[in-house]
Amino acid sequence: MIGNKFWDSLALLIILLFSLALIASLIQLISGGAILETFSRLTLKVINILFAVSILLMIIIVVMENSSPANTMAWLLVLIFLPVVGFILYLFFGRNWRKRRIFGKKSKSDIQFLNQYLQSLSPKYEQSETTWLASHLNRLLENNAKAVLSQNNALQIYADTPQAFNAILESIRQARQHVHLEYFSIANDETGNRLKEALIQKAAQGVQIRFIYDDVGCWNLARSFKTQLRKAGIEFLPFSPVWVPFLNSRLNYRNHRKLVVVDGREAFLGGLNIGDRYLGKHHYFGYWRDSLVAFQGEAVLSLQAIFMADWHFVSGKNLLQAHDIDQYLPEVREQCQPQVPLQIAASGPDSDQASILQLYFAAITSARQSIDISSPYLVLNESLLMALKTAAIGGARIRILIPSKADHFMVYWASRSYLAELLEVGIQIWEYHKGFIHAKQMIVDNEVLLIGTANMDLRSFNHNLELTAAIYDKSICLEATAVFEQDLLDSSHLDKDRFAARSVIQKSKESLCRLVSPLL
Repeated sequence: MIGNKFWDSLALLIILLFSLALIASLIQLISGGAILETFSRLTLKVINILFAVSILLMIIIVVMENSSPANTMAWLLVLIFLPVVGFILYLFFGRNWRKRRIFGKKSKSDIQFLNQYLQSLSPKYEQSETTWLASHLNRLLENNAKAVLSQNNALQIYADTPQAFNAILESIRQARQHVHLEYFSIANDETGNRLKEALIQKAAQGVQIRFIYDDVGCWNLARSFKTQLRKAGIEFLPFSPVWVPFLNSRLNYRNHRKLVVVDGREAFLGGLNIGDRYLGKHHYFGYWRDSLVAFQGEAVLSLQAIFMADWHFVSGKNLLQAHDIDQYLPEVREQCQPQVPLQIAASGPDSDQASILQLYFAAITSARQSIDISSPYLVLNESLLMALKTAAIGGARIRILIPSKADHFMVYWASRSYLAELLEVGIQIWEYHKGFIHAKQMIVDNEVLLIGTANMDLRSFNHNLELTAAIYDKSICLEATAVFEQDLLDSSHLDKDRFAARSVIQKSKESLCRLVSPLL
């Protein structure tokens, strides 16, 4: 069996060959052939050979990856018909040459130790006290994500983003020991500065602040913003910094998590990033509809454990070695009322299993009555598409709520390419018109609520670090369903016949974007 070092070496050889060919081509172009006039024919032959060999080797790597046929064919078509552009795109978004080597730094032993520690904090939730669906998903997450099932939890769901952001700020203002934050996108605007000032104020009071931001998601974040935080004593570190985008193997795998943990006693998780746009202050998007959950109880320790593992990756510091470990993972003495059983699932390139994808698949295929989905994107793989269609044909009522306006052009039109198939089997598609819907949640049979950072798209399932809470509580599900029903009042139902009559131009955009969706 050929090892990873072989493929790494082959990848570097391809980059070298392609770079030589590109440099030679540029020299020929700039000089008009004058510099290499004597050897022009030989030079052109060498350039063509270098290009051909590099593309051929790239094709071999794509095939040998044993990825999905759709993904493989998409890259092969791009490499064959657009060799130069395709090569550059593959460096950006294709195979990560050093994925295992990079994310091997997220020590599995540390994560296992944390899970074992958390496992001892609460007794197992009795399977007889819950539904079959909850038990099924519980076992799945225990096996594929080592997710601890805890019962001693209280939570609050925020559907209004300004209210959610204010709750985060208030919790930070009440912090006494530490605040841990993890965000994909932060803007240097009024909202971003409100958070910055709150953190600087707490740091001045001696509160430890640790902040992980995604280097790609925060490319536009001003250096002065980062400098002010660091000068205040805040540890503000990037996730997988990208120094040379064209050749950097970290570009394709990003940290899409949005997480706040305060004193190990309260935590916030959801789709809300930091910026004016996400509080409804953008002229194009208008009202921004998102969902965020505030946790208290043992679930906070699960989220804290995930943050500590991520912190070890970005900083090299293991907080478990600190003498005051109890402040990070404090014992939960008070009994929450009512007690809400739940699990926290984490997935990403550091995971052995696509745990959140498997969670969604299992939830859909296990549904007996209803499935309600909110997602800003709907780029499905074949397994999820078949699961939804099968569940609908089997009699489950399925309602999917998506935006009526585009956030990202390619993803928007790729999402719409699936609607005809879904409508054909009786799945209801609703388009949100009040503003932009960014909530990421699924309610199954009013028994299980899945809510977190993962979109219903290939990037969330295959590439990004994501978090999803699986909540097994009927009262919470009914509350989430009531909010979903309210969202439908601000939406329009997509008619199957009217959608089928859309223009050829729309159909063409959908087909082209769907074709390249495995590359997104």
